[in-house]
Amino acid sequence: MRSWLYATALPATLLLTACGGSDDTLPVVKTSQDVTISFAAQANGKDVKCGTVNSIDNLGTSNKTAEIQDLRFYIADVKLINDKGEAVAVTLDKNDYQNYGVALLDFEDATGACSAGTAQTYTAITGKINTGNYKGIQFVLGVPDTGVDSTGKTVALSHTETTSMSAPLDIAAMAWSWQGGRKFVKIEVNPVGGVTNQKNTPDMTTDDTNEKVWTVHLGATDCKDNGATESPLTRYQCGNPNLTTIKLSSFDYAKQKVVLDVAALLTGSDIAINKTGPLGCMSATSDLECPAVFNVLGIDLAKGITSTTKTQTVFKAVNK
Repeated sequence: MRSWLYATALPATLLLTACGGSDDTLPVVKTSQDVTISFAAQANGKDVKCGTVNSIDNLGTSNKTAEIQDLRFYIADVKLINDKGEAVAVTLDKNDYQNYGVALLDFEDATGACSAGTAQTYTAITGKINTGNYKGIQFVLGVPDTGVDSTGKTVALSHTETTSMSAPLDIAAMAWSWQGGRKFVKIEVNPVGGVTNQKNTPDMTTDDTNEKVWTVHLGATDCKDNGATESPLTRYQCGNPNLTTIKLSSFDYAKQKVVLDVAALLTGSDIAINKTGPLGCMSATSDLECPAVFNVLGIDLAKGITSTTKTQTVFKAVNK
């Protein structure tokens, strides 16, 4: 009886709609849910931390022990994949580590060899997404050329001065001045015994030096500055954008975290030697240290786009 009374009390227009008496349809109201996506940096199944006491064993082809000096990376265009296989955008909350649709994951804490960094870490992103059942995740590793600010205006992102941008794009340590952009990934390790810098002369010569750090700096290269009179949105053009989409088809954000595996990143690299160019890999196509790094990230080094032959093996889903 209660259901019948309720129905008779409905407005006539709704009854007509329910009976097919009108072409009008009720609007579909989408609801949203809060989402927190956890990240971690690990090696050999353990969390990576700064400090000599937290040194990592068996890194690279020479199985070196090394201490972390820096470990930060940007992500953007975060989406969760629903049970229909659709990628649904996550609207990131705005804070000191999230803005413009970009988030900075920061695992260094200014202790030990990380003393040049910041004490605060940031290891989980937060936002909102349409209500649904989600089974996977994808995101862009890096900072896009453009994005949208809090007013809805399209603005330049990667190729901007840190002093003109709000957090998290205001960090000088993540700027890449020689390319006029940002370091997308900044991972630096100090191997025990140092790094033999061969300076493009593989044989043992007197110009060899022993250096402290082996780096992975991922960012756009082959960049041209069209001049200050050009629109900020198009001022810089990069032949190798080096942006790639990381996709984990099986990921439950409530039960799992996204892990960057430092050992997997360096699995094909000898971090005790630098053959040519800057120490480690700084994304140059001519750098002999970069092919192994780009292969495991699933990036075509020659073209600066997602590889069609190599699948990334650095990021994975791990239970919390």
